[in-house]
Amino acid sequence: MPGGALLEPLRSKDFRCLWLGQLVSVVGDKVDQIALGFLVYQKTGSGLQMGITLAISMLPAAVLGMVAGTYVDRFDKRRTMLAADVLRAALVLCVPFVAERFESIVPVYGIALMLATVGLFFEPAKLSLIPRLVDEDRLMAANSLDNATVSAAELVGLAFAAGLVASMGVRLAFFFDAITFIVSALFIYAIRYRETGRREQTGAVTGFGAELVEGVRYVWRHAVLRDLLSVYAVAMFAIAASVTFVYVLALETFEGGAPGLALMDGAITVGLLLGSVAVGHGGTADASRRLLWGLTGFAVLHLFLAAAPSIAWSVPVLLAMGIANMFFYVPMTTVLQTAPAPSMRGRAFAAKQTLSRAFSVGGFVAAGALAEHVGVRESIVAASVLLLLVAAVGWSRPALRADLSADVAEVLE
Repeated sequence: MPGGALLEPLRSKDFRCLWLGQLVSVVGDKVDQIALGFLVYQKTGSGLQMGITLAISMLPAAVLGMVAGTYVDRFDKRRTMLAADVLRAALVLCVPFVAERFESIVPVYGIALMLATVGLFFEPAKLSLIPRLVDEDRLMAANSLDNATVSAAELVGLAFAAGLVASMGVRLAFFFDAITFIVSALFIYAIRYRETGRREQTGAVTGFGAELVEGVRYVWRHAVLRDLLSVYAVAMFAIAASVTFVYVLALETFEGGAPGLALMDGAITVGLLLGSVAVGHGGTADASRRLLWGLTGFAVLHLFLAAAPSIAWSVPVLLAMGIANMFFYVPMTTVLQTAPAPSMRGRAFAAKQTLSRAFSVGGFVAAGALAEHVGVRESIVAASVLLLLVAAVGWSRPALRADLSADVAEVLE
């Protein structure tokens, strides 16, 4: 049954345990995000300090992404995720006590940096493990369900976090987040799948550093991975820029204030949820072509955003952009799970994570400067043209247009 229904992967008990753990954990992550931002602002009264806190969360992926991926490929993924959840629970519990103990905000930054670093190991491990927990014909549905769950949990978490922090204070919010990490760890502990023996070797290499270099070379020499991640990196630059453009449109062009920004941001999130559900009804073989259609659609819709005269007009465009984004992102995740050898999946996802963070930071900064000096609508058009060019390059690459079914069968044997 190619593709199958969206809920088909839940027939696997192991995937169900992973899914339930993430459902709880993502809600906790949003509570932590709101609580940490509120704590920093409460302690410093500075919006800049809040921005620094957000920037810190991206640093580990940009610097240590491939290190984390190499670790994930070398060691048991289930145990890696367990350790990451337990460590993050302990770190989150420390935040309110450290904030009260020290007048300086620097120790809180230190914990935020450690949290981001530990979390860096969890995502590649999870995405590398999913192909072992579900059948190949349910893999696209599993990734779709995973992303739909994240989007839905983020909506619930944001709403719950605001009420929790406002009514019961920051400390309780951090305690709640620690509990969600423990619950996630318990569900992961219940997964029955076990990796047998040390990972297979893809070359005559020994040692962590050699395997890291091997991973970089493997990604570069693999036609599908090289072309996909090149397209993805530049696309993330433009997609990150679009986030900045939405802020400028909502707060300056449309003068919608916080409610307007929330409405536009909410439209994107709902689109991500709907897209995650819709894209799951499809097979794995055409995943690379599907992601190119998603990217092309996002680029065209991005042009329409430049012409939106009001928030009311921009909302349906942003919702459609969210849907298109998932038709790009979910198939890309599926390709990264099926194209590389199983022993290289962690490093493939780490490469994706590293490129995403590095190019996103560049997109955020460039968009702000461009919108200020050229104009937001002109900047949106420029980003749309860049996205169309990137999509065209993707379509020109034979490796991304090819049917992956033969590679999938070989890799998943």
